[in-house]
Amino acid sequence: MVIIAEQKKKNKFLSLLYDHGARGVGTVYGHGSMSPSAIAAAFGFEAEQGKVLITCLVKTDTAKNLIDILYHDYSFNKPNTGIAFSIPVEGLAF
Repeated sequence: MVIIAEQKKKNKFLSLLYDHGARGVGTVYGHGSMSPSAIAAAFGFEAEQGKVLITCLVKTDTAKNLIDILYHDYSFNKPNTGIAFSIPVEGLAF
């Protein structure tokens, strides 16, 4: 699973992942690359600084549950709040 969000919310997301049994959790700090422009403004994008990229391994059912939590409890369904997705990894056991 991958979560991209504001750095200031990192600890909340790490706690959420640990509470749901995430393994191999890693964080990488980033810097928003979008520059403000008329096109960006037309789509409602905002130039933001200070991102965190969190990666981890979770079971499929847990990933679906976490995405629902991020969508509803952390407003990932609204612009400029965060991005979360999962990629299936077949044959992995933990």
